[in-house]
Amino acid sequence: MQKHTPVIVSERSAFTLIEMIGVLAIMSILAAMIAPNVIKSIRESKISSAIASVNAAQIAATHYYQRYERIPADTEIIQVLNYKADPNGDPPQEYTPEVGNRDLGDMLVYQTQLLEQESVPIGRPTSTLTFAIGSSPVGTTLIGGVTYSGTVDSMIFDSAGKAVLVAYYFMPNLTTREAAGLAIKVNGPFGADALTELDFIEASLAGNGIAQKGGLEGANAWFAPGDQSGEYHAYVYVFHQ
Repeated sequence: MQKHTPVIVSERSAFTLIEMIGVLAIMSILAAMIAPNVIKSIRESKISSAIASVNAAQIAATHYYQRYERIPADTEIIQVLNYKADPNGDPPQEYTPEVGNRDLGDMLVYQTQLLEQESVPIGRPTSTLTFAIGSSPVGTTLIGGVTYSGTVDSMIFDSAGKAVLVAYYFMPNLTTREAAGLAIKVNGPFGADALTELDFIEASLAGNGIAQKGGLEGANAWFAPGDQSGEYHAYVYVFHQ
């Protein structure tokens, strides 16, 4: 006679409420531990991407200068042809920015196609201010309303020296953390007395020069108050002549 192995059927078919609560508690603890690091990593990645855009703009401006032997000021740019949208036009249609006036960045992106774009993943554009690559003579007002004095007690790019014209990347309305992160990567290292995010930003506020706190001797990223409290406009060095 063939013997059959008895099948044991468990009476338990689901988790108990206590077990489910325990699992959820563990997941909550892990999320609380991991989430800040993930958020920090994303923010740092965006800042690194913004700096990469600045580097690309520096290369584009250098190529433009080598080709034309000069960099035009924004006020000299009357027309920008949009070869990016209509490369075979005769001539191509004119490019008109939706926000603000024509700037050097428009020339680099649309007319010469030396640069992919002007926008970066940090900051907050508005109906009146957006990302731009400006070009202005020393002593004039930049996009966003600050004056580039060319002096360390007010505003001067460390890499520009005694320039007569500067090109800069304008990024509107960065959060305090974004601005501090940009300052650390572009202007750092800072002295041991710079401890808070505001310390890193205030070490190079346009109009105030290089602050004593932080130990900076020069800066390639300058900041000005943004449209809302806790926001900052950033000005990052691109080129000079």
